[in-house]
Amino acid sequence: MKKVIGMFALLLLGSPLVAEESKDDPVLMKINGKNITRGEFEYAYNKNSDVEGGVEEKSVDEYVDMFVNYQLKVEAALEAQLDTLASFRKEYHTYRDMQLTPLLQDTMYIDSVARAMYDRTVARMNGADMIRPAHIFLRLPQNASEEMKNAKKAKIDSLYGLLKNGAVFADLAKTNSEDVGSAKEGGLLPWLGPNSTVKEFEDVAYSLKKGEMSAPFLSPVGYHIIYMADRKPFSPYEELRAGLFTVLKKRGIEEKAGEHAIQQMIARSGGRLTREAILDSVLNAGAEVDPDLKFLVKEYHDGLLLYEISKRTVWDVAAADTVGLEKYFKKHKKQYRWDGPRFKGFLYYTKREDLLEPVARLLGEITDASWEAAVDSAFNTDSVRNVKVFVPEYYKEGDNKYVDELVFKGDKVRRPVEYPYVNVVGEKMKRPKSYKDVRTSVLSDYQDQLEKEWVESLRRKYPVEINEDVLKTVNNHK
Repeated sequence: MKKVIGMFALLLLGSPLVAEESKDDPVLMKINGKNITRGEFEYAYNKNSDVEGGVEEKSVDEYVDMFVNYQLKVEAALEAQLDTLASFRKEYHTYRDMQLTPLLQDTMYIDSVARAMYDRTVARMNGADMIRPAHIFLRLPQNASEEMKNAKKAKIDSLYGLLKNGAVFADLAKTNSEDVGSAKEGGLLPWLGPNSTVKEFEDVAYSLKKGEMSAPFLSPVGYHIIYMADRKPFSPYEELRAGLFTVLKKRGIEEKAGEHAIQQMIARSGGRLTREAILDSVLNAGAEVDPDLKFLVKEYHDGLLLYEISKRTVWDVAAADTVGLEKYFKKHKKQYRWDGPRFKGFLYYTKREDLLEPVARLLGEITDASWEAAVDSAFNTDSVRNVKVFVPEYYKEGDNKYVDELVFKGDKVRRPVEYPYVNVVGEKMKRPKSYKDVRTSVLSDYQDQLEKEWVESLRRKYPVEINEDVLKTVNNHK
């Protein structure tokens, strides 16, 4: 939405960020006594149906349960006052402000910034023209030998001779210039002003009229021949204004202009208005023009709460519950069978054969994550890295050629030149023995179980009312 919200927004101060019933947007459901309108439900359903892997196969009735569960979790987060956390408020307000401050565009402010940018450029130009040179460039490093210097000088003189005899500048630039970027354009450079490149280049360039060509000359970076494709006085502000606005928008000027407008409103009110009240007004006024705006901001608000409450209630709890993970694994052990045996352990290389057994002994005794430091301390104490150990993994046949040979009786494989001795330490397993052997899968399933139990408890805790008559009109009304 590109409409500018005017001062009338201040008449709507203080409205909360919740969906409210209107004649055209009836209440579809109530969750813990709070209204959810048909418009908010439609926004979520239609938006998710456009996402690959989203709800494209779900009917409106099927989506209701997903939507209700989402809202129940948000309600739990609000009850836990997670919306008062400084981290939440900072992230939410950052996003909200990005959506709303551009609606308070102060064109006069943007114009003043653009004018200041223009004036600085004019001062820097000091009355000089803008120039559009093309050049043929032969790079000359500072440490170039005399032989290289002579060769480059001979080549640039030869090219100049060809140009004097009628060769086309752009053609020679494309095939000979060592400025790769401009060579593709026939040597043509962008429009330049004073002090935008090395002095030696500018002095020659500014001495040329349009259509003139310079003789070869040397700058601190190499040899050049310049052809002046065009030059003109610096354009007046009115001609450049639109372009300056475009540049400033890419730099976030709309947000800055909106913030400037907010601070002016606060100042004019003598401090009676707050920044939050003004932005709430802008949100409500903006929603009159674009109804999805409020839903978009609320979506982000609720999404942040959902993430935080899920992390605290399910994800972190499950990850830390080693007893619960092992219990879940044992109860559902059949669903975690492998399609073949696995090797669980270390793969390591050594420079010397006599190190194979000591390394195996050390790795076999280590039961925690200190193996890397222990290996370095015992075998890699000098500047030579005698032993290279890979992070322990669960290898199946085909994952690693050395494990295939040493564990799964595959073909013998040529050893690395730098580390000609290869060995493994661990065990070959037919099936997982603990949740740790399939932790990622077990953790995901355990989290799903905890989430299901959590949602069931929320369903018992918070009343949910659905207006079936309004539900039948979803995406089916004028």
